Amino acid sequence: MRFYFTFLSMLALALLTGCATVSVERARNVSSAGVAYAQATAGVIDVAMNASIDASSERQVRSKPRPPVSESDQALRAAGLKELDSELARNVVTYVRLKRSVNAVEAYFEALQQLADGSTAEATETAVKSLADRINGLNSALEKSEGAKPLISDEKKTAIGGLAKLVAKQAHGALLARALERDAATVGRALALQELVLKAASDDIRANLNDAAARFYTDRIVSPYAAGNIGAAWVEDRRSYLKAHAIGNTTETISAAEAAARQMQTVWERILSGEYSAKELVASLKDTEELLGAVAALKDANAKK
Repeated sequence: MRFYFTFLSMLALALLTGCATVSVERARNVSSAGVAYAQATAGVIDVAMNASIDASSERQVRSKPRPPVSESDQALRAAGLKELDSELARNVVTYVRLKRSVNAVEAYFEALQQLADGSTAEATETAVKSLADRINGLNSALEKSEGAKPLISDEKKTAIGGLAKLVAKQAHGALLARALERDAATVGRALALQELVLKAASDDIRANLNDAAARFYTDRIVSPYAAGNIGAAWVEDRRSYLKAHAIGNTTETISAAEAAARQMQTVWERILSGEYSAKELVASLKDTEELLGAVAALKDANAKK
């Protein structure tokens, strides 16, 4: 009889351990998806920020006056630059706030994984709460950003407010479920704001990237070829441009990022409800990463003298 009960105890322990292992593995997949989303989106933000600054600078380079420039004209130009920089700085602040929000979401998903693993549970739970508080503060800053002013609709606010009710406690374990229930709306709001900021800024971003690509093609591909001034550098430049163009035009990075942010909101709802499939998100992130690689190659080529 004692052996029988011992066997049952061992069997129950094995089943519980197996369930825990599956739960931890699922949480790990979810964490990986959240981190991958954040890293890809951060890359897009860098592209957008650099594009907005570089496009403005290139316009000034192309419209510069021929020397000599009188003192009165120099004063006017200095005042004009100050005004341009002030407007551009407001846009950059929006991107900086957006990137801070994305980075905080990345850190949150990493901490969630540690919580699911059960390592230093008390300290990790405190860290998760601290990160959620940071996301909440960044949400307020992001919503008040000058330039792009995203407004979450009342319908969307209601949906975000009800996210906590989706938490399937039996699928997560006590610590993780408690954190998810507490932070459901905060993270959901962050993801919604990230999508809205990218969408609000998308026209400017696309225009800047299109302008940069057009300048590169004219200055580094067409003009040297027409003048017969081509060599190894021209071959590399042409390869970089055509690869970026063939992958699908650099402006598609923004569309891919918007789609990833939108998809991540769906994934977050699945996480809360105990579903862990993030395959659709991972697939869209691969497209984003490929496009980011093309943009980086074109930027590197443009930086070469």
